Amino acid sequence: MKILLVNPTSHKMGMDHFIKAAPLGLMILAATVPDHEVEILDLRNYDYSPDYFRKKVQGFDVVGISASTSMINPALELCKIAKENDVKTIIGGYHASLVPETALFPQVDLTVKGEGEITFPAVIKTLEKSNDLKNDLKTIKGINFKNGTTLYQTENRPQINLEDSPFPRRDLIKKYNYHYFWATIDALESSRGCPHQCNFCCISCHWGRGWRQKSPMRIIEEFHHMDIKKNWFIFNDSETTLNMKRIGKICELIMEYGYQKKWKSCQGRVDDVVRNPRIMDQMSDAGWKMMFIGIESIHQKSLDSIGKNISIEQIKKAVKMLHDRGITIFGSIIIGNIGETKEQVMETIRFAEKLNIDIMQFTPLTPYPSTELYKQAKANGWIDDEDFTNWNLVRPIMRTPDLTTDEIFELVKWAYRDFYFKFREKHIKSFFVRNLLRFIINPNMWWFFKMARNFVINGLKTADAFIADLKSKEYLEYERQKAEKKLQKRLKKELRKK
Repeated sequence: MKILLVNPTSHKMGMDHFIKAAPLGLMILAATVPDHEVEILDLRNYDYSPDYFRKKVQGFDVVGISASTSMINPALELCKIAKENDVKTIIGGYHASLVPETALFPQVDLTVKGEGEITFPAVIKTLEKSNDLKNDLKTIKGINFKNGTTLYQTENRPQINLEDSPFPRRDLIKKYNYHYFWATIDALESSRGCPHQCNFCCISCHWGRGWRQKSPMRIIEEFHHMDIKKNWFIFNDSETTLNMKRIGKICELIMEYGYQKKWKSCQGRVDDVVRNPRIMDQMSDAGWKMMFIGIESIHQKSLDSIGKNISIEQIKKAVKMLHDRGITIFGSIIIGNIGETKEQVMETIRFAEKLNIDIMQFTPLTPYPSTELYKQAKANGWIDDEDFTNWNLVRPIMRTPDLTTDEIFELVKWAYRDFYFKFREKHIKSFFVRNLLRFIINPNMWWFFKMARNFVINGLKTADAFIADLKSKEYLEYERQKAEKKLQKRLKKELRKK
């Protein structure tokens, strides 16, 4: 069968302007059906018209789409086009696991819940050979589909051993150029899931409870399959650092096999960092140059209420430990934690600047379906926007007892402006100026200057689109009035000519 795997489109906002990440899940899925002809189409990172997709899909038997919640509406539109051309449609990814009712849409043949390494090839085999499709689908674990007008959910599939997960089909994305702030990247998965229970997080709803890991030697085997010409090797895990002994062994093997000069980035926790200074030294030696950490808030009450299980002191100490070792920090802060006032949110934003976090992402509190936060928000009537397209971690869709969605959105925009630009509508001061001296005086940070040229040049090219998203409500009104005055002036001038 000819199979088209699609990464659906979504509106770019916030940090989307600076990062193009490869669809690693689709690349792994493609490797599970080696006897079939597979192509990957990345609509999220590259622009294609609906007419292009309509023509493209005509040559395929099956379309498989991986969609997060914010991508589900575009995914459904793609499924509609596929069904118009008599192509079978499958949706997987986070949203299909969080909202089983996705399978009830008429343009969707079935959805895959959880991981797809075993489920997807079983579905493809059934679609290809079955003479009694409905009954045969009922025997496949881990799927949802329509049975008449009702939803049929098969038994959940047990979690797989990650050592059995195939190596991603990197050959299928060679035509695309992915980057991390305009430095080229290749990505791998070293673990899956998370044992923690942050109330806003949907990871365990999709992957199941617990955390699974690939062995250190399997990570080196992944490296062998990756493109050594790329600048970065990105660990695409929810949490990479939960087993620091494993990280230490991975670092030893990196040194043994000569991969230490390749820049590496992963997502970690501040408590793992502060408890393991020796292994942090190993990570620095092995080429780690960036770590994504969830700071979320400066207020301990908020950290406790969301189930983060870290302290403010751990955040401060982890930042210093990472910077001392030449590891930059990609931090994340939640805007609008329940119980926080406007003033408290602004305290957290200024805290991130004082810590000298290198890259910051500010996201509104978002209650993804099936999470504890979602249940709380629904029970209290806090969700103001049910259009999943807007559940994109940029536009707020829920209010809190202390803040409206409009107030949260203005705080998100203010956070980006204040952190990166000191933006007072007409005055821009780059955060580069703020951090340049710190990078110069720390030899461990000098590696950054190898990517600085592309970072600055392309960052300036992208700045207009980024800044356009950040304009305050007052400034947008000022621009509207200015444009209106300009129009009136032009009309008067034309009338005088007549």
